[in-house]
Amino acid sequence: MAASPEYQLILQQIQEKARKEKKENRVLFKRLKKSKPIGFDKAFKYYHDVAFSNTNCLECSNCCRIAQPVFDMKDIRRLSKHLLIGPREFIKKYLKKDPTYEYLTKTTPCPFIGDDNKCQVYEFRPSGCRTYPPAKLRQTPEQLDVIHDNIGICPAINKMVEKIKERFSLKERLPFFISPALQEPVSVPVSIAASENS
Repeated sequence: MAASPEYQLILQQIQEKARKEKKENRVLFKRLKKSKPIGFDKAFKYYHDVAFSNTNCLECSNCCRIAQPVFDMKDIRRLSKHLLIGPREFIKKYLKKDPTYEYLTKTTPCPFIGDDNKCQVYEFRPSGCRTYPPAKLRQTPEQLDVIHDNIGICPAINKMVEKIKERFSLKERLPFFISPALQEPVSVPVSIAASENS
């Protein structure tokens, strides 16, 4: 089963919006990686919790349909044991080697997603799926990259990023992006200060 009609429309909208705002989002995330604004972690967690409490992942399942989960050898051993096949057979049947990661699924949608949009190997799923969405983890620069890459895939991440943009956009919150070293008080010579006041 594909995403529900409601979520199909939402997915079309967020994909288009992500394309249109790609440059703006890239600039914001680059700045967030360089210097996290005051209160960012708390705001991030709050927006994550609100967005995901209002998203029905089983009606969507877009992440399972278009993203390829990463598998390491620990994941492969766990899943092959569950499926009663050897790790080599599991790799041959389901995975391909990736230059960046260890292994990815050969196909999309994920071969383990059922017609009901539920993961058929949920208890044994790879760690990439266990930690998805990356927004629920402690924020690191690498995780911000993954979140940025998922703006057009996951409706909840899209909602969360919109709230972050509202609160921490460069235009409205420039002082938050100045490095701590530049936020120190600057001493102004008395002669300059006096001439500015006259």
